[in-house]
Amino acid sequence: MKITGITTHAMGVPGPGGFAPSRNWIFVEVETDAGIVGLGEATTEYHEQAVIAMVQEHFAPLLIGQDPTRVDYLWQQMQRFFWWRGGVVASSAASGIEQALWDITGKAYGVPVYKLLGGAVRDHVRLYARTDLGLASYGEEARTAVLEGFDGFKFGPGPYVTPYNDEQQVDVALGVAREIRDAAGPDCELMIDCGGIFSQQAAVRLTEGLREVEMLFVEEPVNMDTPHGLRAMRRSFPDVRIAAGERLMTRWQFREWLESEAVDVIQADICHCGGIGELMRIATCAEVYNVQIAPHNPYGPVALAAAAHAALAMPNFLILEHCRHRPWLDEVQLQGMPVTKGRIEVPDRPGLGVELDWDYVNRHPYQRLDLRAFHDAAGGLPLV
Repeated sequence: MKITGITTHAMGVPGPGGFAPSRNWIFVEVETDAGIVGLGEATTEYHEQAVIAMVQEHFAPLLIGQDPTRVDYLWQQMQRFFWWRGGVVASSAASGIEQALWDITGKAYGVPVYKLLGGAVRDHVRLYARTDLGLASYGEEARTAVLEGFDGFKFGPGPYVTPYNDEQQVDVALGVAREIRDAAGPDCELMIDCGGIFSQQAAVRLTEGLREVEMLFVEEPVNMDTPHGLRAMRRSFPDVRIAAGERLMTRWQFREWLESEAVDVIQADICHCGGIGELMRIATCAEVYNVQIAPHNPYGPVALAAAAHAALAMPNFLILEHCRHRPWLDEVQLQGMPVTKGRIEVPDRPGLGVELDWDYVNRHPYQRLDLRAFHDAAGGLPLV
């Protein structure tokens, strides 16, 4: 069997409540001369067109004509044949293609991908929900998620203060956290995504304040350019799980963060880190340090399926992020992962088990996203 074509499909997805653009899902389709087609997802905020070009203009000519079931061999080519290694564009493009290769391989052998990864080590994959429905309040978002069966919920630091002041933002974030805890009740585990926007001093005050709320983890509380700030947070708060990793690619980038003991939870993203196989290798590296994996996954249906297969076979898996993106997530799928009561019981369909409605994809074209921009009182850019 040989690869005959690799194409991308970009689908624009509105934000919570159907308002401003939220995502552009980038689906990767790999065709073969055996008639088997594999699907992957390479969704990457703000660099979508670069990722599409990387897939179609650089990786596709390299891989066409080769055996798609030699997944690791082809991944090594995408990683090593190009002089400039790493970076979110190349790594995301490779991640989407790699997922599609696993999909083809599972279909060729008639087994689900998780069985190719060593088989299930748990019965189901636990999910957490987010504030992504566009409801009237943070409390209503959390309450709805709990009613749907989710026992984990993540939120951000609240509306951004303008001009930006991280000490004032701490007060906003703590108010949001208390509202969500009241709404979610005591049995729902909460997480906050700080997005790396706080100084060390503000992050300490925030984390101190969150103790009363009780958190499963605190994500990216400080600047993410180096692991040093996170290491200091872990030392200051040995009783609080510190999480990060969505902006890192491949096991080589994760190495320093693990060796420096910067994190309790790693949030590698299957659309950026290198794909299914590389996520599993990162998890194996993390297991040596007793670090758990909570994959970052705010994307579409193929990414959800790929991450679910990996999570089912991953010994140190903790919990998987799930963006409901209604109704687009449901309507684009002809077949996909069944989400019931906050978890996925991965079906035994060959490959990833996802089929998309391409007419639906084409009816929702690419939309340019607004950038996340911060300015302080003097008009400067804070170190976030």
